[in-house]
Amino acid sequence: MDFAIFAPKKLVSLAAVIGCAIGLSGCFDLGQKVAIGRDGSGGYAVSVAADGIVGDGLRKKHADVDIGGMPMSTHVSYENGKTVQTSGTAFHDLSDLKLSDETISLHVKGHELFGLGATQVNFHRTFHIDRARRHHDDSDDGNLGKDILTSMFGDHVYSFSVWLPGKIDHIAPVRLGDRVVQPQVTEAGDGHTVTWRMKLTDMFLADRLDFDVDFSAHGNFHDSQSQWYEGHHHHHDA
Repeated sequence: MDFAIFAPKKLVSLAAVIGCAIGLSGCFDLGQKVAIGRDGSGGYAVSVAADGIVGDGLRKKHADVDIGGMPMSTHVSYENGKTVQTSGTAFHDLSDLKLSDETISLHVKGHELFGLGATQVNFHRTFHIDRARRHHDDSDDGNLGKDILTSMFGDHVYSFSVWLPGKIDHIAPVRLGDRVVQPQVTEAGDGHTVTWRMKLTDMFLADRLDFDVDFSAHGNFHDSQSQWYEGHHHHHDA
């Protein structure tokens, strides 16, 4: 049994999913979460939920989550028969985040009531899945067929959620080929959580996913963007 996902310095982002596809059937659900506060600070987290032998492995030894070499706090819980490992970090500003294969940005679009009202802000996250696939050092056979992937990942799910303060003005459609992934929006505290769910296989086979939400909130927002982190990749010479 190849516990590739527990090897040191493997990213639990896509690299782990790929390691998982090669080494383990059964696998896990993968989730990523972002929260943005009214001063532009927030948090970023990755969670892996697994049952069976993978869940046992997670409980014994945490999967190594490396997000741009930043310090991450990790905790493991047991929910609904699954082991859930969540690794997260807080940030003062999006520019403090160093992320591999994804970019998160805030853009101030305007102010209501001549600047006295709420600030209109765009939240955008681009997940460069094609880059993550290309960068992973084990997957020279990157053309795993969809039916093979489906049999490995089964009904496992990828989710991305973002909490934003204030009110949601517009959510752009997230497209997977010719399909649109409809988000769930729930009120939470003095804001809303927007969550997109899709099959892990569908996420894995996409080239990129764009998550785009316009919101309005009182606060101190400015244009900001996460940094691009290249540190962990092993490049193959073609």
